[in-house]
Amino acid sequence: MIVKNLLVVGVVAGFASAALAEDAKGSWSVSGRVRVDAEQSTKEEKPAVGDKTTTKESTVSLNRAQFTLSGSRGSDSVGITYYADNNELYSAVVSHKFSDMVTAHFGKMKVLALGVENSYDEIDHYLMSLAGEHAPMNSTGARIDLGFGDHNISIQAVEGVSGTFGEEEEITDGGTQTPTISFGKSGGLTTALQYRGEINKMIKPVVTYTQVRPTSSKGTVDRLVGDDSTANYGDGFMTQIGVGAQVSTAGAVIDLEYDTVKMHKQKGVTGAAAATNKDADMSSLVAQVKYTVGSSTPFLKLTSDTMKKGQEKDEGDMTGMNLALGVEHALDSSCRLHAVYTSMAKSTKSNSKDDKETTAGFNFGVTASM
Repeated sequence: MIVKNLLVVGVVAGFASAALAEDAKGSWSVSGRVRVDAEQSTKEEKPAVGDKTTTKESTVSLNRAQFTLSGSRGSDSVGITYYADNNELYSAVVSHKFSDMVTAHFGKMKVLALGVENSYDEIDHYLMSLAGEHAPMNSTGARIDLGFGDHNISIQAVEGVSGTFGEEEEITDGGTQTPTISFGKSGGLTTALQYRGEINKMIKPVVTYTQVRPTSSKGTVDRLVGDDSTANYGDGFMTQIGVGAQVSTAGAVIDLEYDTVKMHKQKGVTGAAAATNKDADMSSLVAQVKYTVGSSTPFLKLTSDTMKKGQEKDEGDMTGMNLALGVEHALDSSCRLHAVYTSMAKSTKSNSKDDKETTAGFNFGVTASM
């Protein structure tokens, strides 16, 4: 960890020195963004068996503190983003433009997945769909962008998955733990193919296919963080497809998309366990509308989520509906306030009945840029 921190400090100092020296060989820029939130929420759980419980929570938190350095010289460019709030080197990418049609990128970068929702900066999210929550995080590899006028095709290959994520699961001490996803330095590759375009300066479609693969050649993925149990997913852990578009009309910006995620069943499972070894399919419909009026931008976001696990009597299947209604207000070009009401409701099939969970809350905060 110390070595990693020293490396980050060294890179930051080097780029900052170049910027201050006004290096004639290249152009450099330094930027930072910080978001602070104050949230209040009420969560109600109505299990199929048992009493309803209500939990209230109030928090003030540093949502994000990010620092970005970028530089370019001729056909080459470099971009580095560091998340100070959780001590993470989020991205470090070197790009080379071979021609007006071909650009190559190398380093740690955002994995191409799903549609418009996943293309936004994390600092701009107030609510995510179920599919969006399963988009893979950044990983190290390469991407090639092929440009054809207003149309672009990207091909990406990055390090494969060494851990998995999903809903909370029970652990041996009786509590719960949320699995997380991570990438390894050897083994399988996660690959993606994405198309982006622009039609009549109004419609920006995006279509993405992503194959998330385990790092091990045997396809072994840890099923739960902190647990020794593993699952053999063979040639693929997840396949993801996103189809969406951003439409600009009459002063409004409208995002529409449909995303699917398939978590593939384990390979080589026999006996009694084979009966419950099924593919799990998730899908999300996402719609968002933003309309800027002066310094304020009201917005509405809706997501409809479905998960089907293929089990007997639909055990574990889930449906959900989420809403975010809010406004962003710009104090100036570098500072904005936000006030957002969120409502999330889901039903999960349990013992042929539904467990219901609803969460409603308010989010007030500020985002500053430099």
